[in-house]
Amino acid sequence: MKKILLLFVMFVCAFTFVGCGGASVQNEHKIEYQSGEKVNVVDRDCVAIYTKYTNDSSETAIPADYITVKAFQNGKEIPCIVPTGETTNGYIQCDASVQSGVTAEVVWLFELSDTSPVSVEFSDGQKYEVTISQ
Repeated sequence: MKKILLLFVMFVCAFTFVGCGGASVQNEHKIEYQSGEKVNVVDRDCVAIYTKYTNDSSETAIPADYITVKAFQNGKEIPCIVPTGETTNGYIQCDASVQSGVTAEVVWLFELSDTSPVSVEFSDGQKYEVTISQ
């Protein structure tokens, strides 16, 4: 019984240490809000969230794999669209690779449901509001 208890405690400790690694991953991938505006992409009215993404990890990374950006209208999440391989006003898409040690201008696009303001939330806790003009 003591052996089983000891194995269980070792497993819990190992799991706890793995969970602590997530904080350093978040510090390696940083996002900074630049601005937001209404744009038309692939014949859809969207809001473009322009950001600066910094990859301080030791490997090439895709921003969308490490940073979560969500947009809401009227309290409901609106869908993200990613026209892979295209740029929007000079900003690369959130699914484009960024090499280690590089800061890149990255856009996150969301399909608008109406003309109400868009509330934006980043995975690191940042929150912004974008007014949609007619």
